[in-house]
Amino acid sequence: MALLSDEEILKEMEKGHLRVEPFNKELLGPDSLDIRLGNELLLAKHISDVIDSRNPANFFEEIKISDGGFVLSPGDFVLGTTLEKISLPDHIAAQIEGRSSLGRLGVMVHVTAGIVHAGFGKLKPSRLTLEIYSVNPNPVRLFPGMKIAQLSFFSLSKPVEKGYDELPSSKYAGQEKPLPAKGETP
Repeated sequence: MALLSDEEILKEMEKGHLRVEPFNKELLGPDSLDIRLGNELLLAKHISDVIDSRNPANFFEEIKISDGGFVLSPGDFVLGTTLEKISLPDHIAAQIEGRSSLGRLGVMVHVTAGIVHAGFGKLKPSRLTLEIYSVNPNPVRLFPGMKIAQLSFFSLSKPVEKGYDELPSSKYAGQEKPLPAKGETP
């Protein structure tokens, strides 16, 4: 498995293997691509019940981020979406990482789900859901279209047998907006 350089990312895009919509070349770094925050969030609400991970109740409030931004309060947890839609071929996976400028503000953009599996968005380019959490003791304002995270792309040693979108177990294929948890089986 090898991390793709900027030139390799562009070559994979030129071949039509890797798709990013919309693509802005100015967001391309030496070995990653900055991705931007969309304008939809799911804000976790406090509920007076235990959340069952096998059948989670929807405890989110839908929020549209205005041009004035969204204030992420200390301890808030939101699911965000990327402005970009991506499509990965069967021989490339990606990793979501936070950007240091937001990390230095105490804002994490993925709590646990950092891998974007090969074949994600293959059938239909899809947005990524971001798990955003603030550990800053102060509120932080987030804006639609701001650079929120970065993607690093990895070439697999061989293509996967079935890409993410083709697996019957894929819960989040074809995402257009942030989606809450669909439950886990024990």
